[in-house]
Amino acid sequence: MSPHTLLLATGDPAATVTAANLLAYASIAVAAAVLAGYLVGYVQYVLAAETVEWWYIAVAAGAAVLYGVSGAATIVADASWLAVFNDGAVLFFILFLALGLRALYHAERSPDERTRAIPVWVDYLVVAVFIAAWWLGFLVEADWTRLVVAVGWLLASAWAVFYGVQTVRVHEGTTLAAITRHLLPAVVCVVGIVLVDLGSPLVGATDAHVAAVWLVGTVLAAAFLFNTAVAIRQEGGQLQRMYDWTTWRQQSLDE
Repeated sequence: MSPHTLLLATGDPAATVTAANLLAYASIAVAAAVLAGYLVGYVQYVLAAETVEWWYIAVAAGAAVLYGVSGAATIVADASWLAVFNDGAVLFFILFLALGLRALYHAERSPDERTRAIPVWVDYLVVAVFIAAWWLGFLVEADWTRLVVAVGWLLASAWAVFYGVQTVRVHEGTTLAAITRHLLPAVVCVVGIVLVDLGSPLVGATDAHVAAVWLVGTVLAAAFLFNTAVAIRQEGGQLQRMYDWTTWRQQSLDE
């Protein structure tokens, strides 16, 4: 029997929290891996086209897998240096997910039909500020850097949510809108976790409160990612049935 199993058997609260954190990391890794697998299959075998917007989301799913695996490894192997991968994975997740939602907003429309929700320079500015803020917070250890990181996260998060809402509005009734509806709550959960972590010193929240929000938010994000994977699988199955001759073989032109 391992030490963690022994502690769980004796009802140690610390071991229970450790097991819960491990399960949360595992759930996000498994859900993101399923999402990435279904997404790659959907693009390659159903759409059969080079659609850059979906690959942005696939990269974000891969970042979520890395986040879950590195977090679980940090607990199991007790290697604190793996926390760097956690921070980088969160950066890639929110950044590429935001880029993917922006690309979905502009997808499947002719150049004449495309209207810019916001100027292009604003998109570039948000990405640049987010990356600069994150690296500044990573390289410079000071009290004021936390505020800079918070501003970067707020901009990127609002940017992702904005394009997610716009995608649903513009592509209402399509596969893009259906999948975005399932994916957007995962974005909100991740944003909530980060904002609580960044704002905890301002509101006087304890580490226990932050850990509780992280645990609930991570499990919810994993659930929404898995729900998105199921939605992609269902949308792909519907398209395959539409173009499968066996679906219509008993139909005639008279009908």
